[in-house]
Amino acid sequence: MKKENMNNKGFSLVELIIVIAIMAILIVVLAPQYLKYVERSRNSTDMQNAVSLRTAIETYAADPQAGTPFQKSDKFKITVTSANLSIDNGDGADSAAAALVDAALVPNDFGAGKNTTDIKCSSKTRWTQYTMEGTIKDNGAIEWKYTDAAFEAAMKGNATT
Repeated sequence: MKKENMNNKGFSLVELIIVIAIMAILIVVLAPQYLKYVERSRNSTDMQNAVSLRTAIETYAADPQAGTPFQKSDKFKITVTSANLSIDNGDGADSAAAALVDAALVPNDFGAGKNTTDIKCSSKTRWTQYTMEGTIKDNGAIEWKYTDAAFEAAMKGNATT
């Protein structure tokens, strides 16, 4: 009777090794799927940030009471990297910065040598940065160009994130 009670104190070494092996197999099978979902989330975040930037600038350009209005033929370039967001390359850069400040996408001191913002490029595999170039047309519309082909395809809805 005493011998039977002594053997019921816990799991055996073999049982523990089997449980660890099963957990290792599950991790090996599920980890790649988890990483794919994380990367898809990063790509979606980049796309949503780009849509927010584009919408803020288009709304500002359509506002007749804008503080720093766009002029015909103004050009600007928004570059988003993993470190920061910058606006440059043209006469419309000040108006584009004002549009993003008004939309509260960047802080009030943005552009004065400070490019710190929460909008950063998150993707690790599809693009490492993206650039959006805008040109104000004669009718007031904005023509957009994207420098990364994968990003442009995603923005036009031709690719899945």
